[in-house]
Amino acid sequence: MKKNQLLIIFFLVFINYISSQNNEIKLLVEKTEKLNLDMWELSEFAEKNLKNEDDKARFFYYWIGKNIEYDYEFLRKMDIEENIHEEYLKKQDEYRVYEDRKGICAGYANLFTWFMLEADIEVENISGHIRDERNHYVELHSDDFRHAWNAIKLNGEWKLVDTTWGTSNEDSESKFYFDIKPELAINTHYPENSKWQLLEKPLSLEEFNNSKFVKLVWFFSGFTDIPNLKKDNNYYYFVYKTNNENRNLSVELMISKDNLNYETIENTVKIEQDGITYVRFEKSKIPEKAFYKVHLLENDYIIYSNVLSFKT
Repeated sequence: MKKNQLLIIFFLVFINYISSQNNEIKLLVEKTEKLNLDMWELSEFAEKNLKNEDDKARFFYYWIGKNIEYDYEFLRKMDIEENIHEEYLKKQDEYRVYEDRKGICAGYANLFTWFMLEADIEVENISGHIRDERNHYVELHSDDFRHAWNAIKLNGEWKLVDTTWGTSNEDSESKFYFDIKPELAINTHYPENSKWQLLEKPLSLEEFNNSKFVKLVWFFSGFTDIPNLKKDNNYYYFVYKTNNENRNLSVELMISKDNLNYETIENTVKIEQDGITYVRFEKSKIPEKAFYKVHLLENDYIIYSNVLSFKT
């Protein structure tokens, strides 16, 4: 079995695995809501109730996810106002974030760092760029889509943690952003220092931008691999392992020459063979260099837009 297939299978097992250990930690997080603790008292609470570093790190991860709200109002303010540098710095301050229960990504990362240091866990703040459904290609000279996250060392091994993205109310998604597998983190997170890709062979920016952007919902919907685009003399084929978990799901392919104006690829033909699905379309009507987006459909209705994006 190929390495990528093993990785995806591991990922799917991981997101569906609910451990009693995690449940106990979440109960402790809920218990703190009635205690009105300051930062130091919260650290003492964790030290008293949790014995190992992994449990402590998860506790603070889940505590931040449950108690800190992303400051979208300030994010909008950054887009329209100038001379807000001082306020921007305050939004990153861990003490202010804890007091206000609100912050931006650097504030989340700084607060998590503070708790890790209090727990004597080795930690790093990571700066870089992210891509999501708004932005599939990173430009390093731009401050747009800058992001901050963490790496922590547990049992001698560095693990990636994103407390900002871990605030989701969706349990499987929240779990995913603690100990993010490096091979999956590089789908969305591009650190300034390639060391923090934690990959044996780090990706260059060009390789990152040329790789497929895949939303987690693709995997949550039962697909087990990252699709490929193949071709022969006459056709292109969008290829992925058949989703046996939900046979009503299908894809709609969109194409653009400029990454701005997209149109549906017409007259596609779906072929299923030996557990593989091929979505075939005529090569003569498609530019060699193009941008693609993929929608996920159920019974021919779009349920998730732009679940995959890539370019050729």
